[in-house]
Amino acid sequence: MRDGLYKAHFGIEGITHLAIVSVRDGIIIGADVTHLITGSYQRKGNRFKGRIVLDRHCHRDDVPEIAYLDHIEADFEGVGGHSFGEFTADVAEKKGLKVKASFQWISGVG
Repeated sequence: MRDGLYKAHFGIEGITHLAIVSVRDGIIIGADVTHLITGSYQRKGNRFKGRIVLDRHCHRDDVPEIAYLDHIEADFEGVGGHSFGEFTADVAEKKGLKVKASFQWISGVG
């Protein structure tokens, strides 16, 4: 992964969401339609791992959610190239809930 803006598609069992995140120096900041996203990651070659935290910023009755939680913490690990990748995340608050995500670089940040 390289520093910049990414679009990330994540979900389970037919429920998918789009998030826009900024990645810089191992720090992740972004949002989707219901949660703010913060986190960090470490990269070793094409593999990476980290932790993300999602905190609710609004309730939307028209949006099906993956976990229906106001606060979500998830450890993730995955594989990626220079501008794309995928990972799976284990949601701490819901045992056994594994979320899959893919991401693609949109633009650099200055």
